Amino acid sequence: MSGGVLNATMLLGLLGAAVPVVIHLLNRRREPVVDWGAMQFLDLGPRDRQKLRLTEWLLMLARIALLALVALALARPFWSGAPAVGGGFGGSAPPRDVVLVIDGSASMGRTLASSTPHNLAIQWARTLVTQLRPGDSVAVLVAGDRVRGLVDPPSFDRAKVDAALASLKPGRGVSDLPTSLAEAFRILERTGNPGRDVIALTDGQRFAWRPGESGRWALLRDLQRRLPVPPRVWSIPFGAGAASEAPNGSIGPLSVSRTLVTPGLPVVVSTTLSNAGPGPLTRTAELLVDGRPVPGTAQAAGPVPAGGKTRLSFRTTLPTPGAHLLAVRLVGGDDALAADDESAIPIEVASALPVLLVDGEPGLEPFDGETDFLRAALAPTGDDTPLVRAQAVTLDTFTPESLAGQRVAVLANVERLTPEQAAAISRFLDSGGGLLVAPGDRTDIDIFNNQPWIPARLEDLKGEPGSRATLAHPAPRTFAGPVMGPFAQGETPALAEADLFVYRVLTPAPGASVSARLDSGDPWVVERPQGKGRVILLAAPLDAEAGTLPVNPDFVPLIHEWVFHLAGGREPRTLHPGEPWVVDFASPERVDLTALTLQTPAGTTVDLPVIRASGSARVRFNDTSESGVYRLTLPNPPGGFAFASVLADGREADPALLEPAEAATLAKGWPLVFEPSPARLTSRLLEAERGGRREAWRGLILAALAGLCLEVYLTRRLVRSQGVGHDGA
Repeated sequence: MSGGVLNATMLLGLLGAAVPVVIHLLNRRREPVVDWGAMQFLDLGPRDRQKLRLTEWLLMLARIALLALVALALARPFWSGAPAVGGGFGGSAPPRDVVLVIDGSASMGRTLASSTPHNLAIQWARTLVTQLRPGDSVAVLVAGDRVRGLVDPPSFDRAKVDAALASLKPGRGVSDLPTSLAEAFRILERTGNPGRDVIALTDGQRFAWRPGESGRWALLRDLQRRLPVPPRVWSIPFGAGAASEAPNGSIGPLSVSRTLVTPGLPVVVSTTLSNAGPGPLTRTAELLVDGRPVPGTAQAAGPVPAGGKTRLSFRTTLPTPGAHLLAVRLVGGDDALAADDESAIPIEVASALPVLLVDGEPGLEPFDGETDFLRAALAPTGDDTPLVRAQAVTLDTFTPESLAGQRVAVLANVERLTPEQAAAISRFLDSGGGLLVAPGDRTDIDIFNNQPWIPARLEDLKGEPGSRATLAHPAPRTFAGPVMGPFAQGETPALAEADLFVYRVLTPAPGASVSARLDSGDPWVVERPQGKGRVILLAAPLDAEAGTLPVNPDFVPLIHEWVFHLAGGREPRTLHPGEPWVVDFASPERVDLTALTLQTPAGTTVDLPVIRASGSARVRFNDTSESGVYRLTLPNPPGGFAFASVLADGREADPALLEPAEAATLAKGWPLVFEPSPARLTSRLLEAERGGRREAWRGLILAALAGLCLEVYLTRRLVRSQGVGHDGA
């Protein structure tokens, strides 16, 4: 036998039992006595005084007991007996609070025979709800990357709980069961039934339990023990150990050759096809643009052995400006888990990329200035549909307003920057703009080395402008990254033939990467993210005095790759689960527009408040726990969208189960039970409750009522005894 109280703070009410004693002691203070001879005939006799004193003591004890019984009843004491065999949800079982934790991970949708673990778990939960008594309450939590309350607070309406369970669809993300159990304990802090259970319905996948995070499990045990009535915790797997009839193929995250393109500019989409087994996998993959398959892109892949992967690559063009969604999906054939058969990435198509060229040394003759070759490469004369809209300004005419509407800025052999110009560039990078810096002989290295956005320290200048003495060549074998890597292909890359007559030694800053070096070993191209944008720093200028790069066959495509790469550095479009999505845009003119509509991967819509500030606007969405594509409807242009793709966690495709030894470690030291058989869990719950906790508050209330009646009786008797004594005298 064991016992306790549900509301321990109410035990402080026992202090009220001392009130009658205090009153009694205060009434015993002796008052001044004035002798009067006639009073002797009114005095009670010894026997009457003894009866009166006994009545007073009984009355005080009755009042003490009355207050103590009320305080104990409010504290709700209970006792627990030994469980009996063959129990049930009968009339003798005490009411209980049940929290169902449904695993919301993608693996719950794995096909097993004719059903899925999700469907089996929902069916079992709905059956359990029908067997509960009217006094039992139920809460339902969905365990995803974040916990979602499906029924919270707990409800006594079984029809409501059943409808919520029936409407629950399989999840697409990962599951964090320790966090979900902690949330279940938080719910049980506010409930009042003496029986309390937390039941986790999972597929037994190891990853969801986080067995290696011992600190979190120690905290969970402590939270459970601190509850007024520590609940029992049960875990039941559905479909654990059952092999899928078909292998599970999954499409990995997509990568694109450029995140911003112009109409008709080719873009390459790359990804991987993985096979988690069982058995080999042969599937067909196709490319989709805005949800529609691109004709002629379907390609067969496989056979891929279990545990293996293969590379997929697609090439396409996008004809219309705006935001578009590229996706790769598997079609045809059977798959054990359809949730990871598709992966997507947003891409932006601009009608013409706006680029600002800041010329630090304008020329007097054609192609004599620092930006002349750049402008010709980006926007050739006579091109009616240029990919880039280039605008050149001199340093003295470069103002913060010059950066308005630009996507990329180029500083070509700029000598120095005023504080206002440097601050404008910092704001430009923070908002997602791109910056290309090509220093030369005029550049004041002290000014530039003090800028927080410079990715490398500028050192000594090697060579003399106009000397025509070759100091170095680009070394294609050192090219790395999505921009420089393709220019290293082939037996004789064209850039290896470019001569450099002058260049500066660069010392990369922390966080910077060297994407290309010279054959002298010195860095040639250094890159680093800054704010939401990127900065590329070159070791040499891009004019004819610095070398022969402007007349190299790869100069034009290289410049285009650099500016498009820099232009793609705006807000992230590919997120990890739980990473907030923030979208900045021009403040809409409509003052009545206070919210924008977001559509989640599950198809639900959310209204996000518009936050306006100094001519710009922003919306923020934090609940990105579900993998897939999120679509935000923009006010300008009308009907336009912004997309974000939340990556799926690759560990979710691993069907490895929680090991018995790991389960024993997690269950050690507290009432966590891993029940392998769903059919036996209901019986165990019923058997454990028969002879389980019993509450005594009803009996205490009855006893308090009896004490109240006794108090009234003794009070009347005391008054009558005093009156009779005086009358009789």
